[in-house]
Amino acid sequence: MRNDIVAFTERLVAVDTSPGRSTAPVVAALVEELGELGAHVTVQDGEHAGVAQRNLVARFGGDAAAGLVLAGHLDTVPWDASMRATTSAERDGRRLFGRGAVDMKGPIATQIEAVAATREALRRPVVLALTYAEEVGCHGALHLVQRPDLAGDLTGAVCLVGEPTGMRPIVEHKGYGVARVTFRGVPAHSSNPWKGADASAALGAFLVAMHRLREELAAEAPADSRHDPRGTVLNTGLVSAGTARNVVPDRGEVMLEFRPLPGIDLTAFRARVQRELDVAVAAASGTEATIDWFEDRPAFAQDAGVPFVAWLTERTALEPGVVPFYTEAEIFRGGLGIPTVVCGPGSIDQAHRVDESITFDELEAGVEFYADAVRSFCC
Repeated sequence: MRNDIVAFTERLVAVDTSPGRSTAPVVAALVEELGELGAHVTVQDGEHAGVAQRNLVARFGGDAAAGLVLAGHLDTVPWDASMRATTSAERDGRRLFGRGAVDMKGPIATQIEAVAATREALRRPVVLALTYAEEVGCHGALHLVQRPDLAGDLTGAVCLVGEPTGMRPIVEHKGYGVARVTFRGVPAHSSNPWKGADASAALGAFLVAMHRLREELAAEAPADSRHDPRGTVLNTGLVSAGTARNVVPDRGEVMLEFRPLPGIDLTAFRARVQRELDVAVAAASGTEATIDWFEDRPAFAQDAGVPFVAWLTERTALEPGVVPFYTEAEIFRGGLGIPTVVCGPGSIDQAHRVDESITFDELEAGVEFYADAVRSFCC
């Protein structure tokens, strides 16, 4: 192995890429490292929430059609000094603690080490695609697939997204979306609420309707669904109304979060929500409401019958599965037009924790797994 994989992971963890931080410093370090390995490296400038960001695409083996894309995200979830998982990685036995150790700077380190170990034997190019702002909406991946030419010719290629799955090939997960529903009424003194139009009344009726819809969606789940929960999930996560305790509320808001199954008709789903909103407003005289749909991320569904999945099943000795969390997989599958599977070292159960960690054995196994993938699809 070219590098001590644990030490390499520690170096990546040491660069803070939590929300509000730029990926530019870690990209700069990787540009130098990958350049020394002979890669052709392209940096794509981006931005999120007012902070400059960068994607990185590295191609090994020339300009011919690539055989494999190894993908991952460089950003992490937040951390603070009270946690064990910070940017100062800590070794404890054969386990490494640190923010991003498993999600997913450790897996990225294993991808790079795997390419370094196999680059001299390449007969087809291999591509690394590393993105920003995945944890806050997959913005980097969405930006990257707007320029698929940055990855070069991908005719016949396949893609592995290295999220921590315990090395189980993942071929499906739910989508993700958010909607902001805003209610407006007419303020009045609380001593005589009938002189106003109570936005909270419309909001309350709508909340009841959304919780009823949640149960309907659960009941409509396909009997053969492998997801847990089995159906599309709806949540009313943030709710607010009013401006003062002695004023009839003239405003209200709820943030809807929904996680649709693959294949769900989103137009029909939105129409159901709109119908319930119209009923709620009609029941509260003088109120009105608008709904703004955003962060619409597609569900992931890869045909498990392709040879790529068969290879992964044989290599890992694990049947293809589904996960409850969101990844960049469908963005790459749809945006690059190539078969895509999520498969990487470490456990998602260790991600986003105050003591996030990955074992040395998992890191070492990750290097071998990705090296085998490069040998199979590029050598």
